[in-house]
Amino acid sequence: MTIREYYDRINTKLFNLIPDGVGSILEVGCGTGALGAHYKAKNPDTQYTGIELNPEAAEIGRERIDRVITANVERADDPDLQFAEQSFDAMIYGDVLEHLINPWDVLDRHSRWLKPDGYVIASIPNVQNWTILRDLMRGRWDYQDEGLLDRTHLRFFTLDSIKALFAQAGLRIETIEATQSHDPSEHAAIIPHMNALATWMGIEPGQFDYLTSSHQFVVIARKVARRLFVQTMRFGQVNSERVRTCDVEVWQNQVPGVRSLSDHRQAVLSLARPDEEKVFIWQDAQLPASLVLQQQPNLLARGYLTVADVDRDPQLNAYLVDSNYLLYRSCHAIQTASPALADLVRPHNPHVVVFPNQLAELPIPRGDHDYDRAQLLIGSATLGRDWEPLIPALNALLAEFGDRASITVVHDQACFEAIDTPHKRFFPQQPYETYQRILRTCNIALLPLEPTPSNQLKSDVRFLDFASEGLAVLAAPTVYGATIDDGETGLIYQSPADFTDKLRSLITDAALRERLGRSAYSWVGQHRLLQNHVRDRCVGITTCATNCRS
Repeated sequence: MTIREYYDRINTKLFNLIPDGVGSILEVGCGTGALGAHYKAKNPDTQYTGIELNPEAAEIGRERIDRVITANVERADDPDLQFAEQSFDAMIYGDVLEHLINPWDVLDRHSRWLKPDGYVIASIPNVQNWTILRDLMRGRWDYQDEGLLDRTHLRFFTLDSIKALFAQAGLRIETIEATQSHDPSEHAAIIPHMNALATWMGIEPGQFDYLTSSHQFVVIARKVARRLFVQTMRFGQVNSERVRTCDVEVWQNQVPGVRSLSDHRQAVLSLARPDEEKVFIWQDAQLPASLVLQQQPNLLARGYLTVADVDRDPQLNAYLVDSNYLLYRSCHAIQTASPALADLVRPHNPHVVVFPNQLAELPIPRGDHDYDRAQLLIGSATLGRDWEPLIPALNALLAEFGDRASITVVHDQACFEAIDTPHKRFFPQQPYETYQRILRTCNIALLPLEPTPSNQLKSDVRFLDFASEGLAVLAAPTVYGATIDDGETGLIYQSPADFTDKLRSLITDAALRERLGRSAYSWVGQHRLLQNHVRDRCVGITTCATNCRS
């Protein structure tokens, strides 16, 4: 195949997505200028610029479009690629990004060349195509002269990773179209078998069908006018920070125009870009007044909006109490997961926003026989002595049911020793992934929480942990009464006697355990997943903090 034959082929779907009348276009990887020539035939006034690595193809392209630069787009220091910011109305990447060493960096740099309402049109092969999955299951990954496994492809994308690529560059995808190029009858024959695995993994079959049948995705993405950089300094341990910070960071980085990063007890304040609005979050900060007086003015001088994240009773933080809550008073806003905490801190700063706890993802659903035998759990690093009033009732029930019920205790050695049954096991505090595997071996979770002033300020994160793993939860009304729909997504006990009756029902009735566990699992999926709320978090905290600053 000659240079002209190879590069003169036009992606019709890509071409049809380019609007008419665009003032200026940059095509990265323009080849021989075939796409640009077709476009300029209808739009002769468009200023059409191309970048092409192959010198022979570029020379042909110069005969067809306004300008072709022979260059490697990954060379950020190339003098021929120093376009001014906001130079182009549109940029096109036709089967280009997968050939780059670092497409994330390239797209991020190039997005600065777009005008404020400019857009990118790109076509990208789909590595989740059914032919790739089929061949992988056969142990094959055979590179080809062209196609999905073109031997010159350096990066491989699914639809989700395409979305992440554009979000990181501050580009909001507005349109996604898919192309199919393989025999649909072959796909129809194999997809029922693949769907069985997809269903087991919690993937909706219709979505899986779409993802695997697509050979290529063609997207239109617009430049996000407002870019946001969220920087968090963490003071707690990773397990306790996972839901409030670490998972949020991952999902915020999926939002177009948002960058988010966190670090433990340190922060580099030179990482923000000139076009980004900056937010600095003090997560559960332990700071004496002297450091607050030193660090807050520094952040303000650098243009940061500052936010205090509150996840526990601040009255137990000596630094806060001794300074009369100086950190809260000096921040633009406060964020928390607890409405009760919000009420407590509002006298120190009226700009408070409540973000309920949300999870990054749902584990796969439980199997059909996971609820057959009663397996209890008490697992939390923050229980204190809340379990003590229930021990007599719990021990009586465990004695009554013998080997028909077992119990697992995580972290609390004293609680474990107080439980009187041979059918028990203990785990010290575990990494989160190990903790999840332990939860998976149980099907009844106990959540005691005495109505102390500090306990009433806690969030419902432990319920989310258990519900997302499909456990049937028996909880105290303190905190959890506002989250659990009693009898539907869990059970609430009002006294030790009520605890006994409801736990007996859970131990004796496998169908009840399964109904409550699966209902709680579904509730988390519908109401408490970050993917459905992360944009609101970004908007909410910046709006609250900005209102304070104004």
